[in-house]
Amino acid sequence: AEMKKPLGITELWKADIGLKLWPLPVQAMYGIGAKTAEKLNRMGIKTIGDLAKSDRNRIIQAFGKGGDEIYHHARGMDDSPVLARVVDDMKSIGRSTTLPEDLSDIAQAKLVLMALADDIGMTARRHQKKGRTVHITLKYADFRVVTKQTTIPATYTTREIFQAGCRLLEQHWNHLHPVRLIGISLSGFHEDSSANQLSFFDKMENPSKKNKTEQIEKAMDIIRNKHGPETITFAALVRKGKP
Repeated sequence: AEMKKPLGITELWKADIGLKLWPLPVQAMYGIGAKTAEKLNRMGIKTIGDLAKSDRNRIIQAFGKGGDEIYHHARGMDDSPVLARVVDDMKSIGRSTTLPEDLSDIAQAKLVLMALADDIGMTARRHQKKGRTVHITLKYADFRVVTKQTTIPATYTTREIFQAGCRLLEQHWNHLHPVRLIGISLSGFHEDSSANQLSFFDKMENPSKKNKTEQIEKAMDIIRNKHGPETITFAALVRKGKP
């Protein structure tokens, strides 16, 4: 939860485990309290990476069944069943970010909005949830908060979520009032009953079955899931940091 404030939720992909998870102190991992961390430290296990690379039997001997659980969690593995009702109960998918400095340039605000919409789109597609309502939140430097929403045809594509958010942003942007926080969410879900698990090549060879944008973004999801989120993204986000 400390990795990505203010949202407090961080998605770690397979490629991120060694780079982002393993260097953290062992007590940063869910399920490891102060006493467990102290015992692990005495065993010479200081980081999550140390735990992941430890001898499994040694951990089980020291902590019993719970040791097997924390050992697998450190390696990014969890065989707990995914409860469908949790997805069914999902009311909205939202992302927001507090900016490092107050922002008055709408072009820069749109880039922030695109990155947030990309995260929302990936989550919505993963849960096969198409939403009809896009909602944006703007918090100004004087701490005033403005929220606006619009209704669109049910979608889970990053492009359509971003476009709807942009329209709201353009309608309510005032460069005289710098923004400190930008947020966007998708709600009013309609389950994508036609969604199924297609391979990368199925997605590219059957464009008539689904909207082309959906096809492209689902193909991007497959690549990201396999190789990490930084391997493929939108051109505007790549150019963001360049002069």
